[in-house]
Amino acid sequence: MVQTVTIRKGEKIIYIHFSYNTDLIDIMREYKGWWFRKEKAWQFPLFKYDDLYNKLKEEKYNVRILKLEEKKLKEKPKLEQTSIDPWKNKTVVSVPGHCKECKQWHFLSKDGLCLQCRIKLEK
Repeated sequence: MVQTVTIRKGEKIIYIHFSYNTDLIDIMREYKGWWFRKEKAWQFPLFKYDDLYNKLKEEKYNVRILKLEEKKLKEKPKLEQTSIDPWKNKTVVSVPGHCKECKQWHFLSKDGLCLQCRIKLEK
């Protein structure tokens, strides 16, 4: 009776599933694979696929190849960014930001000027 080995091939990795067999485990270790407990399979990078496939066929194993359905992350719904107008509040006197005139970080009046630039412009 020939044992069946299932290879699930993804874009970057492959998983190899089989019933416990010490000879197959030796082959997996020979090709430097690692056991992935969550999938209950041996995991390899994609570039080792041809070598492993040829080795399994050479050892007379029945090989099934399946496409790996990779999980895609759910996209979060995009939230609309609302602009806040601080000048709606009657108690607001100034807000932090870059002055239109001197380009430095200061507290700004409603017209976007810092106190020093506002005094210069009023003179």
